[in-house]
Amino acid sequence: MRRLIYLFLLLILTGCRDTSPPFKNDIPYDSPSGSHAIPNNMPPAEYTRFSFVSLELFDTVTHIMGYARSQEEFDAFVNIMYGELQRLYRLFDAFNGYSDIHNIFTINAEAGIRPVEAHPDLLDMIKTGIRAYHMTDGVVNIAIGPITAIWRTYISSGEASLPDMDALRAADRFTDINGIIIDEEKGTVFLSHAGMALDVGSIGKGYALERAVQKAIDAGFASFILSVGGDVRTANGPPGGNGNRNGNAWRIGVNDPIHPSAMIDTLSVADLAVFTSGDYLRGPHIIDPRTLLPADTVRSATVIHPDGITAEILSLAVFIMDIGTARELLANHGAEVLWVMADGSVISTEGFGRYR
Repeated sequence: MRRLIYLFLLLILTGCRDTSPPFKNDIPYDSPSGSHAIPNNMPPAEYTRFSFVSLELFDTVTHIMGYARSQEEFDAFVNIMYGELQRLYRLFDAFNGYSDIHNIFTINAEAGIRPVEAHPDLLDMIKTGIRAYHMTDGVVNIAIGPITAIWRTYISSGEASLPDMDALRAADRFTDINGIIIDEEKGTVFLSHAGMALDVGSIGKGYALERAVQKAIDAGFASFILSVGGDVRTANGPPGGNGNRNGNAWRIGVNDPIHPSAMIDTLSVADLAVFTSGDYLRGPHIIDPRTLLPADTVRSATVIHPDGITAEILSLAVFIMDIGTARELLANHGAEVLWVMADGSVISTEGFGRYR
């Protein structure tokens, strides 16, 4: 429950050729949350830019833009990427059960009752979530499900007052990361208390996105960009480059959280992930596990990192943390960030400028 992309204009290009002018800074959809791809210069003659858009996964827009030698080649790559996203989306789904798999919904339903046999990818994602907890000193906590469940109910009800703090404190008793018991030999996950619930919104999408990208790269897809809800992972830059000072790179627009229809910055990146956390579309929904209340220091935090999983973890962490602590965390993990503060001012790490 982190970000929702609001669409002012959506051009559905499901598996069809993208014929927009190559030099024009038009975009296939307007993305007030996070980032979006801006088409680059004309590639060599044997390559054509294609696009695919879907509204089916992660309650948001999935957009694949890439260069291929034919529609058939592009479609084959899309099938690999989108198939992996679909598979992992079902495994990480906390709201729906499926007859053929055990997923997050299953694990939560069996909290305090019995261990659940889980697919290796689900186990690995949960273990990654536990590492994220320790990496961020508990700021990113996949065991925060009991708290976010209360906030979901509150936000959907439209109530003007805050949720009952006593109820939040009571739920907080069941957010101990050590209550997640993984049995590697048996391949099971067990939530040790009946009140526990996993919420993998801080990691699940980044994990799925990064895995899908790696599948496509392994299959030979050399030049593409994948965006899921405004969070972006790029592969090699477009064939032929785009003539900017960063060489062969994709241009990524970062939206202004104060004026969501405008861009606050434009980046040039290749083989990098660009992830944004923000609170400006659905109201307060990024919860600080230390206070049990919405984080409100900044309006958005956009992180650049080579790995999509790490980028998502860090974007959430540095949205919640104070700036000084966040800078130290980013430096330790080789990441850069641009913050938009509550008053609209912009702060960034020194290295962020390399991507402008």
